[in-house]
Amino acid sequence: MDNNHSNNKRIAKNTVMLYVRMLLMMGVAFFMTRILLKELGVEDFGIYNIVGGVVAMFTSLRGSFASATQRFLNFEMGRKNEEGLNRIFNKSIIIHLILALLLLILAETVGLWFVNNKLVINPERLSSANLVYQFSILTSLVTLLTIPFDAVIIANEKMDVYAYLSILDVLLKIGVILVLSYSVVNNPLVLYSFLVLLVSLIIRFLSSWYCKRNFRECKFKLFWDPKLFKEMGSFAGWNFLGNSAFVLTNEGTNILLNIFGGTPINAARAVAYQVRNVSTQVTSTMMMAINPQIIKQYAEKKYKPVMDLIFFSSKISFFLLFAITLPVLVYADIILKLWLEIIPEHTLIFVRLILVFVLIRVFHGPLDTLFKATGKIKKYQLIDSGILLLNLPLSYFLLKLGLEFSVVFNVMIVVEIINLICLLLLANKVANFDIKSYFTNVILPCVLVVLSTIPLVYYLLTLSNSLSTTIISILIIVIFIVFLFWGIGLNKSERNKAMKSMEKFKLKIKKR
Repeated sequence: MDNNHSNNKRIAKNTVMLYVRMLLMMGVAFFMTRILLKELGVEDFGIYNIVGGVVAMFTSLRGSFASATQRFLNFEMGRKNEEGLNRIFNKSIIIHLILALLLLILAETVGLWFVNNKLVINPERLSSANLVYQFSILTSLVTLLTIPFDAVIIANEKMDVYAYLSILDVLLKIGVILVLSYSVVNNPLVLYSFLVLLVSLIIRFLSSWYCKRNFRECKFKLFWDPKLFKEMGSFAGWNFLGNSAFVLTNEGTNILLNIFGGTPINAARAVAYQVRNVSTQVTSTMMMAINPQIIKQYAEKKYKPVMDLIFFSSKISFFLLFAITLPVLVYADIILKLWLEIIPEHTLIFVRLILVFVLIRVFHGPLDTLFKATGKIKKYQLIDSGILLLNLPLSYFLLKLGLEFSVVFNVMIVVEIINLICLLLLANKVANFDIKSYFTNVILPCVLVVLSTIPLVYYLLTLSNSLSTTIISILIIVIFIVFLFWGIGLNKSERNKAMKSMEKFKLKIKKR
């Protein structure tokens, strides 16, 4: 009981630290998009999004790549094997160096050819696009080599340090925006790309410095352990495949939009993805705090608590995301006008469709952690990757037929539903996952909450669209979802646990 209480307390503390990080990052992300659109213009903003997408790719998947190393570290922690931690860290450094070399070779051959021969870019801006591409490659390499240190920090559940580093990263990027705003250079696009590289180098140095000073396992030394290298290499390789498929889907559809619509369409897609990235910060932050506990408890063969955590995290992730995305879905036109001075064409429909996608994709995170905890990820990554990559041929075929650009997002939604069903079936086979219980305790409550909000949203849309009315309506929607979550989303046992936690919290406040 004491151990469970300690774990819950740690999860709560780490979640608070990560949410402080998240709120700051969300605010800055919105601020940066507004300023970048203004300073760069729609065309250059689109160029950075399509050419510099390799940076966004590795930045957004930094946590996902870290989870591979984190899994092995947490597994050894669960086994109480301190000696194995250093060996795992050293192997992770070598593996990420190999991945960085592969990335560099691909980027400077196939990638460079594609940028110069296939992307639709104004010839006058092609030299700038090439400079941006080179800075983007370097930034990606630095980010990739920072991942082992991120993994150590997360595995040791030092979320306060992780949050501080992220906050510093955000503050430095604010500085980049200020430099961009007051600079008199003729090419702000290239300057921005170079400054982003400098920020990534600073964060890389600080992460490695902190880890080497505070964790004994972070002492690098060359050694050869074929069995461990094969195990970690296989895991990292399959994890890399799955993450790369997700990236290829996102960046591939971005390239298709460029081929059929040019850089202005990429600018609209960039705004939509900024909204997606900010909204998913909520759930990824929570999962970052919960993931180490899932892996450690699985290593200790505590399978029932693991399944309880996966069910609960799936459900709470959806409700948190739904409370954020529903107001944006309903009032996207008003929010975009308040947020951006320049709104690229097609942005409104892109934003709404990408939010529907993330509401479905949110169930993927806890299942991903389950597969990584088992270590049996080959079939998982093959199925996940194969299904995700269907987005590209389907989107190309439909765009070729002359359908609207938004069709790529519709394809993403349908493919993700198919993907979720297949992964649930695989989880049942690999980890004896109870699909029936999952639908009863997770999917059904989520569907009921969504259906229950429809009458309220329909009524609110009949009211005036003034700013004050919109703000009040958004507050009503959020409060209504909270009540629905308590009444429909949580089962009796979960409500009792929540009540006990609140009572303990009140007692602590009184004692102070």
